[in-house]
Amino acid sequence: VSTQSTGSSGINAEYGDHNHFYCYCFVCYYTRELFVGIMPRSTGTFLERLDAGPVIGDGGFVFALEKRGYVEAGPWTPEAVVENPEAVMQLHREFLRAGSDVCQAFTFYASEDKLNNRGHSAGQHGCYGINTAACNLVRSASYPEGALIAGGVSQTPTYLTAVSPEAVKDEVKKQLKVFKEQKVDLMIAEYYEHVEEAEWHIHAIKEYMPGTPICASLAINADSDVHGVPTGECGVRLVKAGADVIGVNCHFDPFRCIEAVVKMRDAVKEAGLKCHFMVQPL
Repeated sequence: VSTQSTGSSGINAEYGDHNHFYCYCFVCYYTRELFVGIMPRSTGTFLERLDAGPVIGDGGFVFALEKRGYVEAGPWTPEAVVENPEAVMQLHREFLRAGSDVCQAFTFYASEDKLNNRGHSAGQHGCYGINTAACNLVRSASYPEGALIAGGVSQTPTYLTAVSPEAVKDEVKKQLKVFKEQKVDLMIAEYYEHVEEAEWHIHAIKEYMPGTPICASLAINADSDVHGVPTGECGVRLVKAGADVIGVNCHFDPFRCIEAVVKMRDAVKEAGLKCHFMVQPL
């Protein structure tokens, strides 16, 4: 299972009491066949669909589009939504035909500070322009097929030098402006090496887009985040911050990712909390 940052394979559909995985699968067709069989998409809101069983999403956009020549390796920024929209639309269509229930706007690494700190063309479009183009593309592709759409944010360069949570949250809210205007069905906060930054991003989403379901995943192993916070504790902190779905993504293979999420699941259950889980291996 994967988000825009990675690609992957499928896993078991349930962990714990009434908890289902939000599954981002690079090969959606085979994951749908494994989890739910060849069947029409479910209906309802994101959380209603997830309560009923596994939800399949698209993913791996930066890798797929880099291989096709539309994303620059290294920066991994999504200016293709403005410069080559037909390529992005084609990939959305391919994931929908493969069975995606949710399609994510291609906005990975689209924070204003990230777009400007690599010195290439992405900064000239700005996060508002990129996110607007991304949302228009994903909406045009997804809604006619009955799929939901997700906005997305990820770790920011500002966090590494920030003097306060508000500086980081301000960067996030610049991105959220479009997602709020577009009324996306859910938000995905992904690829964090520090649980603290993920918490700040979740807080920003809850403040700026109250009521919007939030998926939050960390790019960590089964031991801890980069600051040494144990993985189980990271899971508890994500739920307490307000995430509806938590998990890990990128960096590691499916087996180590599942090991990390099992630790999150056990810690969340021990804390008397409930949520859904996601695994997004490299």
